[in-house]
Amino acid sequence: MIFAGVDPGSESYAISLINEIGSLVRYYEIPTMVLPHESIKLVKEILDYNPICIALPSGHGLPFTSIDEIGDREIFLMTLADPNIDGPLHSMLRAFRFIRSSSRAFTIPSVVELDSVPSFRKIWIDMGTAEKVASAFFYVSYFNLSNFILVEMGRHFSSIVIVKDQRIIDGFGGSVIPGIKSIGSLDGEVAYLFNKAGIKITKDMIYFGSNKERALEIIEILSQSLSSKYGAKIIVSGPAKEELKVGEKIDLPFKESSVGSAMIASSLCGGAYRDKAEMLKSSGSPISFLKMKRWDEVISWTKI
Repeated sequence: MIFAGVDPGSESYAISLINEIGSLVRYYEIPTMVLPHESIKLVKEILDYNPICIALPSGHGLPFTSIDEIGDREIFLMTLADPNIDGPLHSMLRAFRFIRSSSRAFTIPSVVELDSVPSFRKIWIDMGTAEKVASAFFYVSYFNLSNFILVEMGRHFSSIVIVKDQRIIDGFGGSVIPGIKSIGSLDGEVAYLFNKAGIKITKDMIYFGSNKERALEIIEILSQSLSSKYGAKIIVSGPAKEELKVGEKIDLPFKESSVGSAMIASSLCGGAYRDKAEMLKSSGSPISFLKMKRWDEVISWTKI
């Protein structure tokens, strides 16, 4: 039996295939920039291995929705962007939907959708995307860790996920905390001034504008504070992990979130990691939990 997982990275998509005992059968990456043109080919390559289950790339997450049930609304919820554009994640999900197969393919949740995260903490959408859940699942399953603070240092974005007793209980995503290049959250006063000047706020406004020294300082303060609060060690992953002075760095020949996604597929389809499936109990969607004024008006069309 083969189980597949996909990590939708900003620079490359990583594909992992594991067998019924959890051994890595194949791992490879392709540049993200080619996805809009090569998604059909990539999906066919994955399906050539006849995987029993596939954990789909899921962006902001959607708990265990079958590929047959994914339409424009579901793609919007996972990307929080126009479902008709030709982005890499959009293209790959459409390709899986287009190519019918006997494989069971489904989406996975992000941090905000996990039942193990107390509702009072869900004041943001981006508490950590679905691949951050997959990374945490990897460290719980592969190293049998119970308590840790997982800091992911990407080349643009950063994130922090808190795991206690093998359950994710909190998280800070890349549009909340700063990264090496991304400013992360947008100051409310800055948002107001953009609006006052008649300038539309777009997602790419937070892709840059950070200060590396300040970003590293904030991430270090947050991770050490959380480590002290929960009595948990800090693990640092990601391509820019050496930039951070704190935490344990483990060198691996693959992306943790890609292998973690394959492990999630295994856990839900009777494979080696089925005893860890409880970690993934989830509900809602990325936009279900905010309580901001007039938020119901903003998301009303998604309920139709």
